[in-house]
Amino acid sequence: MKIKGPRTYGFGQLLVTYSVVLVISLLLLGAMLFTIVFNQLSMVQEQTSRYATVMQVASHLREHREAFNRLIFDSPSESQRIQILAELNGAETRAKAELLKLETSHEASPEQYFLLRGIRNGLDFISQQQRIMMEQLPLDVEGFTRYYVLETTYRHLDSYVYSRFLPSAVNQDAQAVSRMQTTIGNIRILSMVLVVFFAFIYTIAIILVVRSLSHPVQKMAETAREITKGNLETPDLPAVGPIEIRFLEQSLNSMKASLKERIETLDENAKLEKRIHQQELQRIKVKRELDRARLLTLQAQINPHFLFNAMNTISRTALFEDAEQTSELVTDLAGIFRYMLDQRTTVHLHEEIEFIRKYLKIQKIRFGDRLEYRINSSEEVPQLPIPPLIIQPLVENAIIHGLEPLEEGGMVEVNISQDKRKLSIIVRDTGVGIDDPDVMNTLESAPKGDNSHIGLTNVLERIKLYYGKSAKMEVGIAKPSGTIVTLLLPIRKQDRLGD
Repeated sequence: MKIKGPRTYGFGQLLVTYSVVLVISLLLLGAMLFTIVFNQLSMVQEQTSRYATVMQVASHLREHREAFNRLIFDSPSESQRIQILAELNGAETRAKAELLKLETSHEASPEQYFLLRGIRNGLDFISQQQRIMMEQLPLDVEGFTRYYVLETTYRHLDSYVYSRFLPSAVNQDAQAVSRMQTTIGNIRILSMVLVVFFAFIYTIAIILVVRSLSHPVQKMAETAREITKGNLETPDLPAVGPIEIRFLEQSLNSMKASLKERIETLDENAKLEKRIHQQELQRIKVKRELDRARLLTLQAQINPHFLFNAMNTISRTALFEDAEQTSELVTDLAGIFRYMLDQRTTVHLHEEIEFIRKYLKIQKIRFGDRLEYRINSSEEVPQLPIPPLIIQPLVENAIIHGLEPLEEGGMVEVNISQDKRKLSIIVRDTGVGIDDPDVMNTLESAPKGDNSHIGLTNVLERIKLYYGKSAKMEVGIAKPSGTIVTLLLPIRKQDRLGD
């Protein structure tokens, strides 16, 4: 949106300009003050370091003197003598190293320059005389004379360090400290003046900026208040102030002009959305009913084949035995009929397990010793709602296609367990196995109406319809022989298809 009218300043540009000028000024002021203060602190640190160095020189001279006295008067053994000589050399080396730190020019301080030369010459003289005396041990009269000369030299060196060099350094540093105090005082006054000056300038700038904003914003607030009350007849706002304020004023005018039209459009859209929502709810309801009908139809596909085999089994059994076992078979078959004819979309897990027990019992009578079966269900497995008749087709496939072709028959085992949030149902047989190693791809890509693997296809389609993509079926070869079919079903709180 372009702002018409004469070119004017932006609020952001104004604030950025003021802020940049202030920040640069403060940085320059801070850098200048920091440099001055840092130089003064460096000077103080250098003075303190000189005092410490002077004390180190005195300490090394004292160590040198004590070691020399032990060498002369303590009559040390050869090993002790070697150690004392090492201490003498070390003390002399350290003293000369510290003297180098105190080095100064003749122009800077003539007194300190000559004192340092005197101390260094004294150390050289002591070192020379000590070598002569160590060749004359034990000392004779001449040796003791040399010793007293060295003692006098030690006292002179001690006097040079403590009584002359140190006071000279302190006096020199006192003058520098006095100048430094004057400089710091001036810096303090200058800093306060500059801070007050910059604060005053920035306050004036802020007042001007705020005044250029407050009046237009107040006008916009009054107009917005009228609009919220429903009064859309207020006059347009004039374009005054910074660029951003002008943009807001024109935007508010445009909003006010189109608000009536927008309100009417929103009312129409709300009515349309309500109708669309109702149609969507109706569509979902119809789809749910179609899914329920499809589920019931899929469940009904497995009934005729099993009922035909069951009736033939009961008929043959009645010919060869008394009516007691026939009665038991009829009772079990009646329970199976009731379970299969009950048009429910979900059953409890224990009902499905009991149905499988009755089914296997009838098949056991049919096949005799050729069929052994076992159902394992841990007590920890909850009694969950599941689609009915999803285990029986797997068991029937195991018997009809796996064990029946074998003369000796075999074993069918059903294992039900819970692993975290998954329900695992495994049907294993010891039959002839499967011919198609890629049977899962065959099932998933089979066209509608294909009757090969109808039991497995039926179960796969129903668990996908009931649970969605999270349900899985796996078909594999069991060791040492046979087939193993695994259903992995998610544990849900409720049957969504039955809501």
